[in-house]
Amino acid sequence: MLKRLIKPGGRPAHPDLLPEDRDILLFVLPMFLALLLMASSCAGQGQAKPGEPGFDEESIDNVWHRAKLRGVAFRAIGQEPGWLLEITNGTEILLVTDYGQNHNSYPYVEPVVYQEERRTQYVLESYGVTVEIRGQRCTDNMSGEEFEVSVSIIMADRRLEGCGRALF
Repeated sequence: MLKRLIKPGGRPAHPDLLPEDRDILLFVLPMFLALLLMASSCAGQGQAKPGEPGFDEESIDNVWHRAKLRGVAFRAIGQEPGWLLEITNGTEILLVTDYGQNHNSYPYVEPVVYQEERRTQYVLESYGVTVEIRGQRCTDNMSGEEFEVSVSIIMADRRLEGCGRALF
């Protein structure tokens, strides 16, 4: 959309910009350069897998992305008291409660899926813990972040409520 000035006789002059072209260029060029800089700074991040040389989990800012790289298939968080849940298919169900003070790793169990109700349960009978994932939107009450599903963790002495998402 940059216009060329035409010299008398119909020959194009050097590509001087008209005033409105300069305004567009002054607006678009910095945005383009910023995007180019961001893209080049991200190149190559996270390409190595956990355990491989060159893998640096700390260089990746997003905790959800780091969990995915560790093989976590589902992650949930909740507040008051702060807790998090990570389900690694075929391996474990990790529950961290009370603002990180209590870590419980349970063996993975196959979920019970209630398709019509849009509900999935992981029942850890030996431990008295049930994880219930419901297909209803949820908003984290601290951050305001929206999630795809609601999560309840039911234990003998309390019930934790929060939000989560699949990572695969």
